[in-house]
Amino acid sequence: MNSVDAIRLHIQGLLNSFREPKSHKIHRTLPFPPQTTLIGFAGAALGLSEGTLWKEFKSLRVAVVDVSKTSDLGGAGKAEDLVKYKKYKDSDIESSIYVRELLYKPEYMVYYASEKKDILERLFNAFLNPVYALSLGRDDELITIKSVEKINLKPIESGEFEETILPFDPVEEGFEIDMSSQRYFEPYSTVLLPSTFIVKNGVREPAGFKKYIFLKNLKIVLNKDGGFTDGKYNFFFL
Repeated sequence: MNSVDAIRLHIQGLLNSFREPKSHKIHRTLPFPPQTTLIGFAGAALGLSEGTLWKEFKSLRVAVVDVSKTSDLGGAGKAEDLVKYKKYKDSDIESSIYVRELLYKPEYMVYYASEKKDILERLFNAFLNPVYALSLGRDDELITIKSVEKINLKPIESGEFEETILPFDPVEEGFEIDMSSQRYFEPYSTVLLPSTFIVKNGVREPAGFKKYIFLKNLKIVLNKDGGFTDGKYNFFFL
């Protein structure tokens, strides 16, 4: 496998959330932005409509690594917010509330790659001068771009992976837990999420559901090709 050209963004939020699809009264958040959120993030920078984005950029390769532990806080904090909403029941309007879980000051390295060099160039310029205000999660969950770089990623056949998303189940590949550098760790979580959207008549429907593995507070050693490194962080494209 050859090296690939990519764009690397170092971004930081203030209060951000990525709702777990099966949560209801309490909207739990995923620890990192999933694949569709990262593609939508690129679409906002480019100023693309939903139909154009998910038709022309659905093959955009994305990856994310949580680097919040290197911040002054030593990791992203968590908060909860009460949200009031209205719902219709027959001819009446009722009010209700739900709890939304939020991440406080999350910080990520985000990677984009494409076989089309013109797409990467457009995306690089868009992140330097985005069309729309950039957010991760809800529209008002704005982020700060700390750096935008063009880099070359090297392929790896084995390595340590942590604070990232895997597009496969590591049990099927075989892995080891690195106990030498972590006294505390959590089991990884498996979440079924869409990988893209189909837009018809202005309505967006989720499609291409896949299982994603979220490695939060867990470092594992994998002997599997297909991964990449920027020299500091290891990850797989989604």
